[in-house]
Amino acid sequence: MHHLSISFVNHQPLKLYFYIALVVMCWGYSPVGVHSALVSYSPEHIALLRFLIASAVLLVIALQKGIMIPKIRDLPLFLILGLCSVTLHHVLINTGQQYVTATASSILSQSIPLFTLIISALVFKDKISLKQSVCIVLGLAGAILVVSGDQGLILPNAHSLLILLAAMCWAIYFVLYKKFNLPYDSISMMCYVIWFGTLPLLFYGSDLIAQMQDATWQANIAVVLLGLFPSALAYLLWGYVLKHMPLMQASNFLYCTPLVAMLIAVLFLGERPSIYVLVGGLMIVGSIGWMNWKI
Repeated sequence: MHHLSISFVNHQPLKLYFYIALVVMCWGYSPVGVHSALVSYSPEHIALLRFLIASAVLLVIALQKGIMIPKIRDLPLFLILGLCSVTLHHVLINTGQQYVTATASSILSQSIPLFTLIISALVFKDKISLKQSVCIVLGLAGAILVVSGDQGLILPNAHSLLILLAAMCWAIYFVLYKKFNLPYDSISMMCYVIWFGTLPLLFYGSDLIAQMQDATWQANIAVVLLGLFPSALAYLLWGYVLKHMPLMQASNFLYCTPLVAMLIAVLFLGERPSIYVLVGGLMIVGSIGWMNWKI
């Protein structure tokens, strides 16, 4: 009998799936929020401001609930995780989204499971089957089609490819998060990951106040929502999920995110995804679904 490895047959606690649903909704809003904020803010300032907000929220939680004190030897590992998941990922994806629609950006971001598999194989020598290899090629071809067809069928440009680089950074974070297997609870992990990832972004802080004063109220609300939900809440919940679910199974749920992002983009930004973006998205999602279809 056929079944998907991400099915509820795995008998994971219902709370875990509820958290995943919240993460998908939060991250589905993220590309739409970034597009709204780009009206007034630079890509770097969006990343800095949203994670200053997220860091403040996590500080309040840490003061109320208490967090584990990190060991000195773990500090470089937290910095690596923060650089991959916060600093590099968000500066790259925000920059790319200046030239890519919110729908296309979200679809490209869901190539993460493909990059996760590639990195696991190249760095940690995990074996890749023939079917997985075919799925990787199919998914990457879909990503190229999305990049090429977002604004009409043209050659991919360097800016749109930044979103694929952002997905690679996120995949590296996924893999290292599980490989490091640091002995901290999910709240402590996310506090340190986000705090360390926010530190390099302070480099862009010199004119942040000026941009905030000149920004529209819609852009400011978008950034606040980005800091509260896709950053603080979603990161906390995702850290909990990764502690209690296998990496590949957890990351596969994220290919529901483009559907949420597309709906929000259509309703609030008036986007109409091109046929190339939709076909490329189906290739990405289909390749990931087939890769995890077990007989």
